[in-house]
Amino acid sequence: MNKEILLVFPPTTEARLFPYLSLPMITAYLRKHGANIYPFDLNIRLCHLLFTKSALTHYLDRIMAGGHSDLKHHYRLEMGQYLLAHQEELYQQVFRKKQASEESVQRAVRFVRQGIELLLEGSILKREVTSLDQMIRLVEHFELEATDDFPSQILYQILIELLNKRKPSIFAVSIAYYSQILPSLLLAKWVKQRFPDLLIVFGGQQMMLRYTDLIQHLMIKHWVDAVGIGAGEETMLKLWQYQQGLVHKEEIPDLLWTQNPLSDDTVKRSTLHLKNVPPPDFSDLPIHHYLNEEVHLSLITCVGCYWGRCIFCSYGNRSYKQKSYQQKTASQIAKECKFLVETYGIHRINFVDENTNLRLVLHAMRILNDQGIHIQFSTRNRLEDILLDLDFCMELKRRGCVLMSVGYETNSQRLLDRLDKGVKASNYQQIIDNLHQVKIPLRLSIMGGILDETEEEFQESLQFLLRNADKIGIDVMQMLVAEPTTYLAENPERYGIQIVSTTQLRGNRLLNYGMGRMGYDFHYPDGNTFLSRLEQFLSIFRHVQPQKNDELPPDARREQNHEQDRDRMEEIQLYPWVKVIQASVGEGKEERRFIVDMLWQRFFHFPEEVIKQEGAILRVRSPHLSEGSHLLKSFLHRGIGTRTKNQVGEDE
Repeated sequence: MNKEILLVFPPTTEARLFPYLSLPMITAYLRKHGANIYPFDLNIRLCHLLFTKSALTHYLDRIMAGGHSDLKHHYRLEMGQYLLAHQEELYQQVFRKKQASEESVQRAVRFVRQGIELLLEGSILKREVTSLDQMIRLVEHFELEATDDFPSQILYQILIELLNKRKPSIFAVSIAYYSQILPSLLLAKWVKQRFPDLLIVFGGQQMMLRYTDLIQHLMIKHWVDAVGIGAGEETMLKLWQYQQGLVHKEEIPDLLWTQNPLSDDTVKRSTLHLKNVPPPDFSDLPIHHYLNEEVHLSLITCVGCYWGRCIFCSYGNRSYKQKSYQQKTASQIAKECKFLVETYGIHRINFVDENTNLRLVLHAMRILNDQGIHIQFSTRNRLEDILLDLDFCMELKRRGCVLMSVGYETNSQRLLDRLDKGVKASNYQQIIDNLHQVKIPLRLSIMGGILDETEEEFQESLQFLLRNADKIGIDVMQMLVAEPTTYLAENPERYGIQIVSTTQLRGNRLLNYGMGRMGYDFHYPDGNTFLSRLEQFLSIFRHVQPQKNDELPPDARREQNHEQDRDRMEEIQLYPWVKVIQASVGEGKEERRFIVDMLWQRFFHFPEEVIKQEGAILRVRSPHLSEGSHLLKSFLHRGIGTRTKNQVGEDE
């Protein structure tokens, strides 16, 4: 019997723009060697079923039954009603890629994303838990029948229908992000309850980081049979062959069995090289139905990081310590790009390496262009010296580079050296200027709470970002985290921090989705607390307005047109997603009115004495023409409405 592996990507993560690469890479390798595998993205499928009329109706029924009158309640009610009224149009534009204007599609993507998160509120699938112990206890005692957790009920239905249809012999879960661990444990528990003989395997980046802590828990043995601790291709192939009786159990590399875990030092390790892995197979994944404005696919050019010494990077540190860095050839990258273009009809590829070798990618693009194929591509890399070469940057742009994401920690060379970053802060300005000149958008991932950073060093970095706000975007902001297996976590005293707990974890709850990266809780010996460092770091968010971000409210964009500022304005028409809400606020439950921009999730006090509302029109009260006109102009610049036809064109 040709048994099947069901390989899933679990909820809940923001990785919804295109398929996460572990599934298509493992699928391609196994199919090349005759194994039977079926990949399924539970994360995006849950999104599809959450953003439906029935799910939104269920959400509204629950909100209206709550009987609250505060601003939070009224906002959620208005948002739910707006999404329900426009569900079909939004769903078609985002998930079915129905043609519409660029502005309309961008708006639709934002609303669908917000709608999904709205429906996930309060679900165990989004529970923020800061220890594996607590997570396991939570899953152990969670009973679906005893809750009204609608997203979990939908996920359970998807899972059971999938298992009944596929009838796999192996259920494999690829866990890339911390926010996916709890839902994955829940999936494993449900599978074992309904299909106790089904072999369950956990793998992915989070298992490589946390398998030592995870497999020591007794409950794990009831839910998970084995944990992968390396790249999954050869592990899953040998596991499938073992089920067919073709290999012995001991021949399966990078796999720990939870019932009788060996030391990871004694586990057979995979010898598979990246050069021998075929192009990823996306054929069973809904590539046209991800939460993006256009269809993107991804590739890696390497495994690990050729630098690998940044003390906070678990991915790079692992490859550096194990000397396991692998890199494809330029011709292989070009061949894989050509395969994706011709097979799936796409025009953009995102290189999602931990650190892309830009010279290598440029060489690959030359080969591809010589074959008459031109694509757009993005990279993830360091601010390295090669980018000081303007001609090199120009060629990157000419060959199709449309986005570059880089890590930015600090402008202090002292701190960069302590982090062993291996780059020069003195080069940053020229690199940013070069990329800006050739029109390659640059997105920074910014770090705060860096070791013994002084106030002067922080201010230097803040001022650098302020000066370059027109030339940069910001992808993510995150505080320094001591992830397991990093040099920082293994030798904290060397870097001036003190690990407080290896079981109680700390991440970026305020800044990142699902708390972002999670590491050991630590103290700063200089007496500075995490919260004080965080408050300092947030000043970047408050003061820096990165103009290269795709998503900026209208009033945050510098290129606004203010030509008509001198005209008197007596009324504006609100956009359909802008509502006037009356709600009780404060301890005294005072009734107040607010203008709510649901697109950008912003609230403005309604100036009753100056402005009046007539349906979707805001009008100036006659005794306050000058003040009211100025106020309406400010609302117009914030993007909450448009000028009406009945405007006075005279100077005030």
